[in-house]
Amino acid sequence: MRRLLVITLLWVCAGLRVFAVNEVSGHVVDTSGAAIQGAQVELHCVNSLRTTSTDTEGFFALDASDDSCTLAISAKGFKTQTAAAQPVTTITLLPSGSTQSVTITASRSTIANTDLPVTAFEKTDAQLQTQPALTVDDKLRQVPGFALYRRSGSQTANPTSQGVSLRGLGASGASRSLVLSDSVPLNDPFGGWMYWGRVPLESIEQVDVVEGGISDLYGSNALGGVINIRSHDELQTAFAGESSYGNLNTPMGSAVGSIAFSKWLATIAAEDFATDGYIPVPQNQRGSIDRDANSEHQSGAVHLERQLSNQSRAFMGGDLYGESRRNGTELQVNQATVRELQTGADWNSHLLGAFSFRLFGGTENLLQTFSSINATRTVETLTVNQRVPVSQGGFSAQWSKAFGHHVLIAGTDGRDVTGDTNEQQYTLGKYSGLLIAGGRQQTIGAFLEDVWQITPHWLMSGSLRGDRWSDSAASSRRFPATGNATLTPFPNRSAVELSPRLGISHTVTSQLSVYGSAYRSFRAPTLNELYRSFRVGNVLTQANNSLIAEHFTGGELGVRVRANDRLQFRATGFGGFLDDPVGNITLSTTPTLSTRQRQNIGAIRLRGFELAADTRLTRALSLSAAYQLNDASVLNNSSNPALIGKSVPLVPLHAVTFSTTYSNPRVITLSLQGRSNSTEYDDDLNTLPLDPYFNLGAYIARDLRAGLQIFGAAENLLNSTYTIGRTPVPTVASPRSLRIGLRFSVGGLRKS
Repeated sequence: MRRLLVITLLWVCAGLRVFAVNEVSGHVVDTSGAAIQGAQVELHCVNSLRTTSTDTEGFFALDASDDSCTLAISAKGFKTQTAAAQPVTTITLLPSGSTQSVTITASRSTIANTDLPVTAFEKTDAQLQTQPALTVDDKLRQVPGFALYRRSGSQTANPTSQGVSLRGLGASGASRSLVLSDSVPLNDPFGGWMYWGRVPLESIEQVDVVEGGISDLYGSNALGGVINIRSHDELQTAFAGESSYGNLNTPMGSAVGSIAFSKWLATIAAEDFATDGYIPVPQNQRGSIDRDANSEHQSGAVHLERQLSNQSRAFMGGDLYGESRRNGTELQVNQATVRELQTGADWNSHLLGAFSFRLFGGTENLLQTFSSINATRTVETLTVNQRVPVSQGGFSAQWSKAFGHHVLIAGTDGRDVTGDTNEQQYTLGKYSGLLIAGGRQQTIGAFLEDVWQITPHWLMSGSLRGDRWSDSAASSRRFPATGNATLTPFPNRSAVELSPRLGISHTVTSQLSVYGSAYRSFRAPTLNELYRSFRVGNVLTQANNSLIAEHFTGGELGVRVRANDRLQFRATGFGGFLDDPVGNITLSTTPTLSTRQRQNIGAIRLRGFELAADTRLTRALSLSAAYQLNDASVLNNSSNPALIGKSVPLVPLHAVTFSTTYSNPRVITLSLQGRSNSTEYDDDLNTLPLDPYFNLGAYIARDLRAGLQIFGAAENLLNSTYTIGRTPVPTVASPRSLRIGLRFSVGGLRKS
């Protein structure tokens, strides 16, 4: 009944159709920062076209209706640029023939729609909408290099298994890639994993995925890439909502609404999700203790923004997230609560450049239990009742400015995290004591990047970042049920890291460009890896307070082909060495318990290539496909030579994705998507294989009237049964899931 009321409220809000006229303004300059007078500016909206010219100082302003609008800016002798209509925009036009356009926004990724030497995927809200998956992580599985710690998704899996990696670096609970939401990190500050439901789906405008080491800009956690989730930020009154219901008793409602008044914008986003889930253990191995792995989560965010001038704004906001899960048995449960506040400001100056500042902080609390299970899965015994309170704070500041043929970007950021694990331990089901372990971790870094348009056909980018990370006030305190308490302090420690990157791209013709880059990135071990042990099934993984940072030295060479507006193709070869990676190393194995420990394991070698193609066969029909070959194996390990040559756990050699979409909203929208991975392993010794799989999904929708759509979606359409994890008991993927729903939008938030 509670969810029915929430979803009903979403649609009541949708009926409050408030329309407003808003101003889109901006500043058009050349690469030296000089204003471009008389540039032609077109504002393309769904139902209208407005035009104007820049004044003597390069400024323009246009009234925008509540439609989805795009700017097109052109001037004699310069390359035409398009950009999303925003209330405050500075646009730098390059000379005709140049391959780069620069849009300075609040995001650190200041270079958009370019031939920079990076490999990136872009998922717009329209593309995300036609994917049948219900969660962001499952939608991102269409990127072939995207992987979580296990094949399981966030709908039913423990959140501590939601570490994300890109291009085969192999997550281990902690992510080896950074996830951002509007420039603020989303990775759990204690453990590095992800709560994917924190950002309501309807508030997402675009997701950018950049592969390869990028610590030169983002520091630790960006060892293997960055995923940036961008929210709608149009200065207008608008609303978008979605509600659906599916089998496995899966209701879902998500909505975002904004009200613009004078120079103010207030935005509220919310989401409510639940599923009864399924029993993940195969039927022929189930016992009386097995239950459905179910979950529910609620998220909400509030954002208040003030436009200070045509070139500046300030904002503040906050978000709240809560989830509850049952992890497949009666005793294994977990709950999490996340609270965070953010504030910031952006200012664009003709003389000084563009500035942005972000400040954030909050608290988290994770509760979960672990158990031991006998061989016949008929008896389950509680082993640990764990609580992990965490507090954090952080900031980032950035400046960018065009100087002639150079664009300079400089910035600094930092993060301060305090957390510990409080474990009530049980032996044979009886309380045996309390363990409290944890500490404080601080990181701070600064970077400088130069993007140099050497000639209209050659572009070079170079960047260097320095970071200092430290662990302090760390200890382990044990309070046994009988006997004396013990205190084990851990020494303070710190390290300084340098992360360089150099890349170059060459536009051979208007249709062909080549690029290459080399980089070095790092990731500091998390407080979770250092101090918190955990148990999944009958696999116990111990902490290790002596872990050191991982370092990745790599590079890539690629070619991009744009045959015409209907065909794009990219081929990229990549490789590198991951030194001192943190892995879960097997110490001992018995019929009832496998014991592992987190250890730095020497070095991993990665080598492979990636192919990606997008084509539009007709105005309505499009196809896309991607393939990645990734040979990731242990190169050396002095402590355990038996691991040399073994495949990196949970990294498939082959990964394929494809999508075909027919979109004619007045008639029907159809999408068919598939993904397939080859064999991968769930352990370091490669004794627990996960078989190849193929997963097919489908989406269908029809507009009932302007702004109102009915849709249906199916995941695992063929009802394939495949293994997603082994602990060592195998767990299998969710069966076929079907849902039907309604989507409503007004004011331009939803794009087609």
